Amino acid sequence: MIWRLAKIGATIGVIITMSCSERNMRSLHEQAIVADMHCDTALRLLGGRELARADSAGHVDLDKMKKGGVDLQVFACWIPTDTPAGSRRAKVDEMLDSLYRQIENNSDRIAVCADAAAARKIIESGRVAALPAIENGVAIENNLDNLDHFYRRGVRCLTLTHTSSNDWCISSADTSPAFDGLTPFGRKVIERMNDLGMIIDVSHAHPATVREVLRLSRHPIIASHSCARTICDHDRNLTDDQIKAIAAGGGVIGINFFCGYLSQKWSETVDSFTAAHKAEIDSIRERFKDDRQERHKALAGVFALMDSAVAGIKVDVALVVDHIDHMVKLVGADYVGLGSDFDGVYRLPQGLSDCSMLPNITAELVRRGYSEADIAKILGGNFMRVFAAVCR
Repeated sequence: MIWRLAKIGATIGVIITMSCSERNMRSLHEQAIVADMHCDTALRLLGGRELARADSAGHVDLDKMKKGGVDLQVFACWIPTDTPAGSRRAKVDEMLDSLYRQIENNSDRIAVCADAAAARKIIESGRVAALPAIENGVAIENNLDNLDHFYRRGVRCLTLTHTSSNDWCISSADTSPAFDGLTPFGRKVIERMNDLGMIIDVSHAHPATVREVLRLSRHPIIASHSCARTICDHDRNLTDDQIKAIAAGGGVIGINFFCGYLSQKWSETVDSFTAAHKAEIDSIRERFKDDRQERHKALAGVFALMDSAVAGIKVDVALVVDHIDHMVKLVGADYVGLGSDFDGVYRLPQGLSDCSMLPNITAELVRRGYSEADIAKILGGNFMRVFAAVCR
């Protein structure tokens, strides 16, 4: 109860000035467990950002999480598939070290959780529960012992692949897969994750991979940051059949906030723009391939032109909830959640520019007539159910 009073007390001055419907929405948001199933903030922390320091360029920090009512944040440690073999485990360890230092430095506001029961205790104490994850199975270096190593370090979720296939798992972006979904070693990874109690994440995975994972897994799985392909036909999004299959296994899908996965028109416009400016973009990336900050500065002019190209295309909170709506109508409210991709994407919808604005999703769900029980499930209850079922 203490954590609920703390959350409500933090915004009581604002609530007094709200209308009745706004007060109801805010109260509902504060009472719910709000869980974001995916952010890439760990990489930014490794680059020098601090959780306790407000950062206008970043999407996630402690002040923003408090304002947005975030109770549980999954911090994904991402590495690209082309990371040199032999250095992958070390790079993820470095990211975990950085994340854990930040959490320890702010132990009065955030703490690591290894299971749902621990998460609830942290949340009840008024702090954010941090769940460490890894994005891209290349991190385990084709060695199950490394999976055990990361589990011992507190990692409880693994996204199997990324935008390029790895040695044992096919990516959704792979148009010429070398094998069908998973190799025999990939199937051993699924078995070992089930044995350990680690959440399997199929965002970025090829349809054949998703089918094979669902066939093999004894536990519910997640797609931590994916949208509905019926609304936006992108390989990163899930077909209706995939949504039904994940739900049938008791899993949950976190809706991604990236404009390119939400809006078909936005995605097509950006693809066209990128193709027209490919030589310039490739040149900048090659010139600053070892300096992320300078690379982003150099690309700023190109991105400004791209923003002009998509300026007339509306991508907002309502479109995010359209994707939620589609899945709820398809399988019910028990299998949908939030997977922002904060700090990992370069353009976000109007009204969701960082995690402080998550109450806008609750407001839109209220506006559309969702029940309090269903809103609580979508905001975090569904993920907590899977977390409790898998990680014991």
